[in-house]
Amino acid sequence: MPSTAAARGLRLTRRGTGLLVAAALCLAAGLGLGFPLLRLIAGAAVAVVVVAVLSCLRRVSVDVHRELVPDRVERGDAAVATLTLTNRSRRRTGGFTAIDPPTEEARLAVQPLAPGASAERAYRLPTGRRGLLTVGPLTVRRTDLLGLVAADARGGGTSTLLVHPRRHRVGVSPGAHPRHHHEGIIAPRPMAGSTDLRSVREYVIGDELRHVHWRATAKTGRMMVREYVDPAQPRFTVLLDDRADALDEDGFEAAVEIAASLTHASASAGTQTRLLTVTGLDLHPHGGLTGSRVLQDALCAVEQGSGELDRELLVSRCDSGTSLVLLGGGFDTALVGALRRRAREVTLFDFGPAGPAPALPGVTVIKERDAVVAAAAWNRAVAA
Repeated sequence: MPSTAAARGLRLTRRGTGLLVAAALCLAAGLGLGFPLLRLIAGAAVAVVVVAVLSCLRRVSVDVHRELVPDRVERGDAAVATLTLTNRSRRRTGGFTAIDPPTEEARLAVQPLAPGASAERAYRLPTGRRGLLTVGPLTVRRTDLLGLVAADARGGGTSTLLVHPRRHRVGVSPGAHPRHHHEGIIAPRPMAGSTDLRSVREYVIGDELRHVHWRATAKTGRMMVREYVDPAQPRFTVLLDDRADALDEDGFEAAVEIAASLTHASASAGTQTRLLTVTGLDLHPHGGLTGSRVLQDALCAVEQGSGELDRELLVSRCDSGTSLVLLGGGFDTALVGALRRRAREVTLFDFGPAGPAPALPGVTVIKERDAVVAAAAWNRAVAA
């Protein structure tokens, strides 16, 4: 929403401060040496500063509207902020400079605006780092003609650009592809609306009356209902080690990029996708592009933090029969073994220091420091 920027105070610029210091020296020299010309120069300099202050006392009032296009972007891709500045006062405004953090590119010169007139300026946003980029608030800066005095005003509020991790083209694990709904074991808690008839049983409170099997009811003398269930569908789970001591900064960023790539590919394919972190994040949105956006937003904000590795909790969160991917550098053999017993298949990405890949029976290990190379290794493993 638009907000108004108005003058809040005056300050001397370096040029103005230097002029006053020079005026004081001239005055001291004029008094000490008895030179009237130096005293005249000092007085003229002070008068110029006073005029500059008076010229900047006029109130500046503009409405500020900021739009980010797009509001989500992959690291390194282009994003643009567009500022619309509107003069809502009844008088013409003087020229000013609009400064919109956090980038130095957003020092935009705006010409004087007539009443009701608007000026639109656009600039690129820095997207070189993953994370939440706060844009604003806008500073409207007015200066006198000589640049001696500046008046700043704040407005426009703040906007947030989500800089997602860079994603790489990866394939979906074969174990994560949904199977035909007539295959597989029955889920312990089948979803409502299932369509696979598995049995006819006696009615219990809560069953839908439209599922009553009247022929079986007539034969047995008890109300019988059809039981519809769907088998457990294969799932895809990514576990990211976000402990501060598990990976260095470069290794962690590579792990986040692989997490973003795999979760996006899996969720976009309609697979039930879950994102876990060691410090407690647990997301399992619906599939599709909407679910992928939820996961990418979470990975945009994830940071390394303090926390203990709770093996029992992590194992309990791992769905039985899931296709599991571990991303980190500090998973011990006991934890990987416990997860392997629950998961359908396990792949370990080791982004730790250079060295030989750990030998883990029944686990595919990818030992790489670079996300591009790691994604290529994953694609080869999937295609094999």
